[in-house]
Amino acid sequence: MKKKWVLLFSASLLLLVGVVGFAFARKQAPRSHQAAEQTVIEAPRVTQQVNDKQVQAKSSQKPKPQVKPSDNKTDVAFPEQVRVPALDTTLQQAHFAGTALVVRQGQVMLSKAYGEADRQTHRLNAVNTTYMIGSAQKSIIATAILQLEAAKKLQVDDPIAKYLPDFPNGHVITLRNLLNHTSGIVGYEKSTGSLTSAALIAAIEHAGIRSQPGTWHYLDSNYSVLAYVVTQLSHQSLPDYVQAHIFKPAGIQNSGFYPQFNATVSPSHQYKIVNNQVTSPALPDFTQLFGAGDIYMTATDVYRFDQALMTGKLIPTAERQLMLTPGSSSTYGMGFYVNPGSYSSHGVLGGWNVINSFSHSGQTTIVLLANDNGVTSLGQTADALYAQLDQNG
Repeated sequence: MKKKWVLLFSASLLLLVGVVGFAFARKQAPRSHQAAEQTVIEAPRVTQQVNDKQVQAKSSQKPKPQVKPSDNKTDVAFPEQVRVPALDTTLQQAHFAGTALVVRQGQVMLSKAYGEADRQTHRLNAVNTTYMIGSAQKSIIATAILQLEAAKKLQVDDPIAKYLPDFPNGHVITLRNLLNHTSGIVGYEKSTGSLTSAALIAAIEHAGIRSQPGTWHYLDSNYSVLAYVVTQLSHQSLPDYVQAHIFKPAGIQNSGFYPQFNATVSPSHQYKIVNNQVTSPALPDFTQLFGAGDIYMTATDVYRFDQALMTGKLIPTAERQLMLTPGSSSTYGMGFYVNPGSYSSHGVLGGWNVINSFSHSGQTTIVLLANDNGVTSLGQTADALYAQLDQNG
């Protein structure tokens, strides 16, 4: 009898262990299955990004916006990704060093950094690296002038003497001439030392004119004068005006003026390669580049500026048409060159080399911010990227 009770107790115990084990295994199984399910869902986001919408429809997670960086100051750039490998190959073969961003119809086709931001410490360029954009800044100053026209504070056909009475030939030279680089002024020859904006304008006035207006002659001083007009009519410093009226409405978060450049998250150093020797060229004092080369930006912020410009967030359609109409045989409008299929601005400052190009529809944007002169022609490189996009549909 005792032996039967022992056998019965043992059997009961085994049955209890089995039930508990089954229940435990069942409770844990959904976690393992859920993890596997998430892996299946998330993997295409990296390896097959073209199918993001289809993947997100199957996922219970809220879709992530593709073209909207975080509000965090340390994470305001599009994440690194390569949706069209041919674009990456083209940039590598061109020996591009810097940050590249290619967007078509709201989809990031490529967001990637190449080479080193600092060759001494070997710190790499990143998607949020900042670059001095040189003369590409002129498109921002032109935008400011056209905003003031839209606000009826000036007209582009006003003579500059209306705002600067002592300007040489100022009753003949118009704001339009300055915007189109057809003013005929001699301009300021850069030297050493710092200048106030007022002192720079006085030096430009003192230099006089080289010809009557009408002939194209590219000159930083044209845009220094325009920037000064912006400050006089707005009663704001240039950084304050640009921040309030251009950067803020465009959603630009990681760009600014030179004094803050080295305090950014990832500032680039500039280099030139001559006879296989790498140097850091001497730069003028940035106060001498007032309105024409004292702004830094990230590739994402340049894209945001283009989008705000083309969607009417910065200037009305009439002013945008003025900006993007050639003012001479040079094809230069107001801050942009007007090419057969695109608009572009270009800047070179020491080893920094920048091109900002977007299609006439605004649906395709190519931003190349380089910190050395390794690429023979950024314009040709941008053309090659447009061709790759067209080949890939």
